Amino acid sequence: MTFPRSIGAAACAVAALALAAPAVAAPARDTTITVSPREQIAAPAVSPVDFPGVSAVREGAPLPRGWVVVSRDVKITRGGELASGAFRMTCPKSRTWRSGTASDDILASVLDRSPRKRSVLVLATFVSDEVRVGETAAGTVFALCR
Repeated sequence: MTFPRSIGAAACAVAALALAAPAVAAPARDTTITVSPREQIAAPAVSPVDFPGVSAVREGAPLPRGWVVVSRDVKITRGGELASGAFRMTCPKSRTWRSGTASDDILASVLDRSPRKRSVLVLATFVSDEVRVGETAAGTVFALCR
């Protein structure tokens, strides 16, 4: 038994759609963001990074007396939609935020910048062209306190 061309073409189209449907219907993974608890180092420990706008603190040099570095490790595993994570960087009591930076794949922006705050809200992101779906951007966000 043979089918007319139009029926055969329709059958092929239905078969192709049936095969493609699971791929289209499968949802992309969610973006996941992990932020570690804060850690801190104080003078005379060595500074892990340079801090913009603060010449007294240099990477690899001992922290001057009275300065504290707070850090949090951040991992962002990219899902189907781009996403970023916001969290607080909090200085120890009697200290205020002076500067901040990030390392490796992570970029950080301070969202509530004002002078002499003990705690600032930070947005951690990554360069979307450099991290594909399913890959992880990792780094550390640093706050300098005095």
